Amino acid sequence: MSHPVFKRQLDLRYQKKGGIPMNGALIGQLLVSGACSAFVLLLTSLGLVIIMGYMKVVNLAHTEMLMAGAFMCYYLYSVLHIPFVITLILAYVISFLFGMLIERTVICHFYGKMAETLLATYAISIIMKQLALILFGKSYKQVAYPVSAVLHIGPVYIESYKLILCLISILALVGTLVFINKTTMGRKIRSTTQNRTMTNCLGIDTRKVDTITFSHGMGLAGLAGAAIAPLSTVTYSLGESWLTNTFMNVVLGGVSSLFGTVASSFIIQESIAVISGFSNSIMGQIIVLLVVIVIIRIKPEGLFTPKGRR
Repeated sequence: MSHPVFKRQLDLRYQKKGGIPMNGALIGQLLVSGACSAFVLLLTSLGLVIIMGYMKVVNLAHTEMLMAGAFMCYYLYSVLHIPFVITLILAYVISFLFGMLIERTVICHFYGKMAETLLATYAISIIMKQLALILFGKSYKQVAYPVSAVLHIGPVYIESYKLILCLISILALVGTLVFINKTTMGRKIRSTTQNRTMTNCLGIDTRKVDTITFSHGMGLAGLAGAAIAPLSTVTYSLGESWLTNTFMNVVLGGVSSLFGTVASSFIIQESIAVISGFSNSIMGQIIVLLVVIVIIRIKPEGLFTPKGRR
């Protein structure tokens, strides 16, 4: 959902007889919009790549966690008027604790069993969606923009909140990289991913490592859901709109590569933005999806796959 002032300014600037002119200004606008969308897609995919890449668990409940995060944002920020930054932190913490509960009670029994894990996470997603329908109903809820200004840089217009989303995405990515690569728990996570048996022999509690990894992935999903709530209509079916893009993004980049997820986010969203400028957004998404399917058929491990012992 774009800010109404932003949309009106674009309409006034680029409207012309018979359509929209493909000039340099419009191309610049499309590229900037694509970059902002890429950061949003990256933010919504981080939790998924952590769980799929480091745990080899296909988490079909990921997008329902986005939905849950959006509802947290609505009630904490819009209803209780808690500051937006605190809302984001609370969304992460609550989602982290929920992920810990799910991992300890359900997921831990299905490691190494792909079909069972798929069924378990799919069941969790259905339960979460139906609970949201029962508790919150079918009504649509709106979350106001924390900031509503539109920045004008030359011929390009940028919504200030989208810049904030870019910053949140960068902070989440950097925080995750620091956690994985620079902390003791992060080293344990990488060790467990590369060789679980040897890690166990060294006396490391891999069960605890699994819980922390899964919980962090769910926490990132809840954080992302809260962050995108002002851009979306908050409803029980919100997760459905993100299912295809997040999984396509992670698979294209390589399920074990954070760098791959960053790269594929920009590849997908910039391609959609540019194609949409010449056609429409639906056609852009269809063309990009077909291209991604061909790429995955040729290179099923994704564009970027880190080498390492598994």
